[in-house]
Amino acid sequence: MMRTWIATILIVILISMLITSCSKKQTVTDQVQENVAESLSVSEQTVVLFGDGNKIQINDSLVVGKIMNDIKAMTFTKVEGPDTVGQNFTLMFSSDKKYSSTGYFVINKVYYKATDAKLASEINKYVLDYGRSIMSSCCQESE
Repeated sequence: MMRTWIATILIVILISMLITSCSKKQTVTDQVQENVAESLSVSEQTVVLFGDGNKIQINDSLVVGKIMNDIKAMTFTKVEGPDTVGQNFTLMFSSDKKYSSTGYFVINKVYYKATDAKLASEINKYVLDYGRSIMSSCCQESE
C-alpha cells in the first residue's frame, strides 16, 4: 500500500515537472519570436551578400516586405552559434541584424535558428531568384 502511494506521488511530481518545463519553453519561444518580429522594419536598408562575393541592395519595398514578413512568420530557437558553415547569402538589415540562408537570424550577436526548414527553403529560393534576376539584368545592361 505504501509503495503504491509513493509511486503515485512520484508520477504526479514527474508529470508536474514536465508540464512546467513545457510552459517555460513556450515562454522562451514566444520571447524569441517577439525579439525577431520587433527587430525588423520594412524601412530598413536591406543588403544581400551572396556567397560568391556579389552584393546587392534591395530597394523594392514589396520585396523587402515579403522577405521580412516571411522571416517574422518563422519560429526560431535561441542557440549558442551556428552549427553549419557556408551559405548562399546573408541578408544584412543593419549593423546588428542579419539573416543567413542557413536559417540563422542574428540580433546584437545573439543567434537564433529557424525551426521551419520548409519556410527557410522558400525564403532562400525567393532571395536567390531575386538576386539572379537583378544580376542578369545588370549583366545585360553592361553588354
